[in-house]
Amino acid sequence: MASHSKNNTYLKKSFFYPRALRFAPIIITIIILTTLPLYASSYIVFVAAIALLYAMVAAGYDVLLGYTGQLSFCQGAFYGIGAYLSAILTVNYGWSFWQAMPISVLFVGLVSAIIGYPALRLRGAYFAVTTFFLAHFVYLIFLNEVSLTGGPLGFRGLRPPEPIGPLSFESMTNGYLLILFSFIIIYALLRKFVNSNVGLILKSIEQDDILAESMGINTAAYKLLSFVISAIVAGYAGTMFAHFFRLLHPTTFSWFLSEMVVIITLVGGVGTLIGPVLGAGIVTFILEFLRFAPEIRYIGWAIALIAILMFEPKGLMGLIKRVGVK
Repeated sequence: MASHSKNNTYLKKSFFYPRALRFAPIIITIIILTTLPLYASSYIVFVAAIALLYAMVAAGYDVLLGYTGQLSFCQGAFYGIGAYLSAILTVNYGWSFWQAMPISVLFVGLVSAIIGYPALRLRGAYFAVTTFFLAHFVYLIFLNEVSLTGGPLGFRGLRPPEPIGPLSFESMTNGYLLILFSFIIIYALLRKFVNSNVGLILKSIEQDDILAESMGINTAAYKLLSFVISAIVAGYAGTMFAHFFRLLHPTTFSWFLSEMVVIITLVGGVGTLIGPVLGAGIVTFILEFLRFAPEIRYIGWAIALIAILMFEPKGLMGLIKRVGVK
């Protein structure tokens, strides 16, 4: 009996420790990010907040690219629509952030469904090119509709989110913590989604959409679902950006942002969800570091990107898995 009890205790420990070790890096990272304002400068906190917003957008985009194989250049447009609509509702119409945010996100979802329904009937490069021009069209609206968006002069006068009880978001620290909390919730929801039966169906579409369709899967509907989810996440991140940064300019939402989201996802590792999050952190801090040398900023970034994709096409997560196997 004593031997049997010892064996049970050993089995419980052997089952618990691998799970604990698996979650240990996540817990440590959350602790580091949560306590970041205590020991880092306001500049580092600001950059970390921007990295978390990009991580949100990239994780949502990975549901589209990594799980259905659809290359899109619309994320910057959805990010911008969420930001500008929330800004317009709060500044021009006096809505609170907590009223404007869900309406802005739902509107982004509606726009993405209207765009995605016909566009996703195209395949490969045709779909990618279509989304690129749609994103550029949205950027031109931001730039030229001066009465609505402020145009090249920018959109000013934004307020931070209204307090929740005694918790105010006036300070950068509390604004950063709100973004961090939002990121954790969204990442957990996306992880739950991709690990569900729907996630498995999306993966089958990514591997061979024609075969998936021949098996009775409505590939068009699932592609549209992933497109709308990626857009909603980008729109939500846009609303957070607007009320954290409190100044909007059309160039923030140009084609470069959509391209950067694609690059972040490729660098981190497509179809892993956590890879684009790591990619967002690395890319954001590299670009900020090179900001002090603007003449080589994008040249250095391009060289680093080419090197990563040449030596490890599966991105950072591919490198981590390969090193882990060894």
